[in-house]
Amino acid sequence: MTERQPSLSLKHAVGYVRVSTAEQAEEGFSIAAQEARIRQECERYDGQMKLVHVYADEGISGKSIEKRPGMIRLLDDVKAGGIDAVICWNISRIARNVANLLEIIDILEKNSVSFISITEKMDTQTPAGRLMLQIMASMGEYERNNIAENVYLGSRRRAQEGWTNGGRVLGYDNVVDADGNRTLTVNKSEAIIVRRIFRDASLGKGYRSIANALNKEGYKTKRGNDFSSTAVKGIVSNPLYVGKVRYGEYRHWEKLRRKGKQEDVLLVNGKHPAIIDKNMWNDVARLVRHRKKVPTWNASGENVLTGLLRCPECGGPMAASNTTNRLVDGTKRRIRYYSCANFRNKGSAVCHANSIRADEAEELVKMKLIQTLSLKDIGESVLRQMRENSQERLSRIERQQTANLNNQDDLRHSLDKYHQLIRANKELETAILPRIEEIQDQLNDKQEEELNLEKTKKSFVNLPNPRDIQELLVVVARLIRRADKCSLKALYQTFIAQITFSREKKLVWVQLEFDNEIVSQLKAQSKEAESKADSVFSFTKRIEFVV
Repeated sequence: MTERQPSLSLKHAVGYVRVSTAEQAEEGFSIAAQEARIRQECERYDGQMKLVHVYADEGISGKSIEKRPGMIRLLDDVKAGGIDAVICWNISRIARNVANLLEIIDILEKNSVSFISITEKMDTQTPAGRLMLQIMASMGEYERNNIAENVYLGSRRRAQEGWTNGGRVLGYDNVVDADGNRTLTVNKSEAIIVRRIFRDASLGKGYRSIANALNKEGYKTKRGNDFSSTAVKGIVSNPLYVGKVRYGEYRHWEKLRRKGKQEDVLLVNGKHPAIIDKNMWNDVARLVRHRKKVPTWNASGENVLTGLLRCPECGGPMAASNTTNRLVDGTKRRIRYYSCANFRNKGSAVCHANSIRADEAEELVKMKLIQTLSLKDIGESVLRQMRENSQERLSRIERQQTANLNNQDDLRHSLDKYHQLIRANKELETAILPRIEEIQDQLNDKQEEELNLEKTKKSFVNLPNPRDIQELLVVVARLIRRADKCSLKALYQTFIAQITFSREKKLVWVQLEFDNEIVSQLKAQSKEAESKADSVFSFTKRIEFVV
């Protein structure tokens, strides 16, 4: 838009007056009194300022612009041109909060329209008035940049207290409790569907399979639609159903989408009742983690290294396949192979087959693991790796702490600027104090977040005893010796990061991965296996392994 220059001779001014219902009876607030003061102000300019119109909003609050027709018409006319100045009796007539005031001033400034407030002696035609406007404009820029942050912090604070921020969700109804808080109550008929989904998921059924079964039986989502695999996945991964509130998993979704995933996700106990018990939740969560590591085309079956075995040439995944060989006596034998998936999908321009017999690779890995897990110093080695992993996580937490402290500095700087603005013009105090309180609340939230980060940081110090790890891995080695292929695959997926091999040298390199969560999973798997097969363990304890 081309910027208009104000007239060098006669300036056309308009006035704005407003009074709310509560202010009608107060002396000096009447529409007529405000208009009279505006006309007197115009006379001070010795005929250089002509009042052409007065816009009025009578009996209307100044909390927002949208509900004030007089203000809307004023701003439309400002944008259309022909107005050189807007005069009001008091800044509070223009707006009751800083955000709206700065929004209106910004529109006037962009259209080269001066703003005059009689009570505050603010006139943007003077150097002092322009300085005040620049200060307020800088605060306006800060306001606009922090709208999303304010919403986020407010919602995060609500979530920290255990209240949900989401919309409609299957299994619950949104209600308001006796204290006026928005919360959730269980919808009994929908809760049956949720429990059905979790029960099927705990039995190993896939998302698509669960969705198809629900649709076939006529069940619907909260919005009355058919179930999809995405809808089922969203339900089984939502901690809301176990009585938790999760917040802040993604930031700036509209711009970054999944790239905005955050590390400091908030997860706290909620105020709402749970639908799923913790044991069911943990069982399903463990299966979901396992499914993520295993490609969907081979999540079960006999190919125990799928998703772990890597091509020695390109580093890509090795996929299993079958071939049938005819022996000398005429009989046929089915042989399994692992070969480079990139070669199979994209051809020799990308990589080569690098095939290896599946039974051969699986036996090599099994032997390597039993040998490694039986080493007398394996507990110390694993503990050393866990310390390294903890150091990486500690580094991430320290980066979050640094960002948190920087945010606190910014908030303190903003508080200082607002206090300076009040000292420069005491009349702005009523409009600015609510914003100061909001920033102070944000600062308190950041300080509380700092304490939580410090608690999380201390939790990484509590690592298992190396002797306990040693004993656990001895049990895992025994499990590997006698486990069936399905159990073996589950064990491998728990603590193996990847496997590479040399077919010529018949060697494998197994990269193990341990942290507190993995150790806990191994304990659970070992305990379950021992309880089911004590006699098998008593037998395997007598087997000696020879490399």
